[in-house]
Amino acid sequence: MLLALPLAVAVWAFGGFAAKRERSNADQELVRNLNSSGSVYDGLFRDARRNANTLARSRRVARAFTRNDTRTLRAIETAHPWIVLVPGKLGGLHGREPLAGFEVVGRRGTIGRVFVVPRFDQDLVGLISDRAGLPSDRLGFLLGSRLVRENGVGRVGAPPEFLRPTDLRMGAVEYRAVAQSLVPPRDAPALITLRKRSEIAAAANDVRWRVIGIGLGLIGAILVTAYAVAPAIARGRLSRQQRDQAERVLASLGDGVFVVDRDGVVRLWNQAAETITGLRAADVRGRRAEDAIPGWTTISTFVPVADRPGEGDGGSSSETVPVDVAGRELWLSIVAVALDDDTVYAFRDATYARRLENLRSDFVTTISHELRTPLASLHGAAMTLREHELPAQTQDDLLEMIAEQSNRLANLVEEILVVGQLDSGSLHVVADTFEPEELVRGVVTVARSRVGEETTIEVGTNSVLPQVHGDAERTRQVLLNLLDNAIKYSPSGGRIEVELAAVEDRLRFSVHDQGLGIPVGEQERIFDKFYRLDPDQRRGIGGTGLGLYICRELVRSMHGRIWVESEPGQGTTFAFELPAEPVPAAA
Repeated sequence: MLLALPLAVAVWAFGGFAAKRERSNADQELVRNLNSSGSVYDGLFRDARRNANTLARSRRVARAFTRNDTRTLRAIETAHPWIVLVPGKLGGLHGREPLAGFEVVGRRGTIGRVFVVPRFDQDLVGLISDRAGLPSDRLGFLLGSRLVRENGVGRVGAPPEFLRPTDLRMGAVEYRAVAQSLVPPRDAPALITLRKRSEIAAAANDVRWRVIGIGLGLIGAILVTAYAVAPAIARGRLSRQQRDQAERVLASLGDGVFVVDRDGVVRLWNQAAETITGLRAADVRGRRAEDAIPGWTTISTFVPVADRPGEGDGGSSSETVPVDVAGRELWLSIVAVALDDDTVYAFRDATYARRLENLRSDFVTTISHELRTPLASLHGAAMTLREHELPAQTQDDLLEMIAEQSNRLANLVEEILVVGQLDSGSLHVVADTFEPEELVRGVVTVARSRVGEETTIEVGTNSVLPQVHGDAERTRQVLLNLLDNAIKYSPSGGRIEVELAAVEDRLRFSVHDQGLGIPVGEQERIFDKFYRLDPDQRRGIGGTGLGLYICRELVRSMHGRIWVESEPGQGTTFAFELPAEPVPAAA
């Protein structure tokens, strides 16, 4: 019994912790569902806004307003469900609040307005659910106290807090819900995701009892083993074994666990905690937490402690906090449970997950920005060609712009594909030899076609150049990227030089420009993925931040090296070396 009691308490505590984590996972799922359905709604709204803007500039709509052709106006509204057409200079809506509006201007001024008025009905709930891949009963619109779902309309009690999982009652059924206002006013229509609390509680209880069942089975096995192999061990020895067994159970967990007593002294520091933080148990146990654990002030301040073990709706919840360990920043997701006079803390390393989330956010932001300009240009050119009769030269100019922007999109997609292949290790690099001078002159010819008269590109070579060992196509890709950067970061033009030089058993490719230059503190970071010198585009220089990362990885895959030399305002030199055949000695 002495062995079983502490283990049973620990098992019960971790059963409650597992149930708490299951409830937390349910809340996170609701937030993810809200984000995905919100993205679908935003896409539908953007499409409706673009349609409204296009209709406001349409000759057909202007003609219908001028002639007061209500039949045509109603036909247009039927074809575009979110669009409402109102004639007159001061036209407005009765009983409905538009989310966007555009004026239709005739010869004598405003002749009507095109409004975007979403219909927050069951059909829209079903459409968003299908596109977001959600069950139809977990999504709805909150219109005051009315909850519109695909399977019906009901009334709720107190509305939930926005962007925070809260409890909601509709009739006799309780739900867990997360809502987000679709427009700035707090009482405006809101998108809501919800799930029955009974379902969440059932899943949490199932997890809790599974953990407790496994723990009790382990306790039974420990007791049987203890009484079978050591029936004559004294009480003191048995007590020590019980403690050791409990620590081994905690050591086998993947989460870090430590115990702090009522005096603030660390009494337990398991192996997972040692692995995650790099702090040895011998350096932590027996010391005050504020002295032994970096960031303890932050942990004790922001991590709430449950009142009782396994209390599902108590004050315990997981909090992610930063901890600085020997100059290394860790993000730990921590939960705390009160146990007699001690407090049990369990945590996991969330650093990698946070880094992935930051990379994902950077990637989405960068790619969205880079896609916006060519897509807007393509859309504008296509609509102009479609709706206007233009001179042949103007049509040729628009078609040329469409070709250029399409090529820009293709290059962006190619960069993303290459990065994916580099990250997965599936990029194919040919091991062959090639003539470097012919390759360089071909690349320079292509680059010259992209610059104006204010920029010149010259090639400089030694009299004798060796053949290079590597992939000619990948080398061309690296050189083109470096030349594009030289052109892009030389807004005032100038001379760009491409040089080839044999250096022992390697061949060096150099690209030198007279452009803006790179600050010294940035030169070590420019080869990192998604890193850009001008992230806010204050100089009007775009880019995904992938080009130099691709160059570095391609050069490394061919057993070469790449570097940069630059001074702000004095230009930049990018150079890379690849293995080459020995240069024949001069006769």
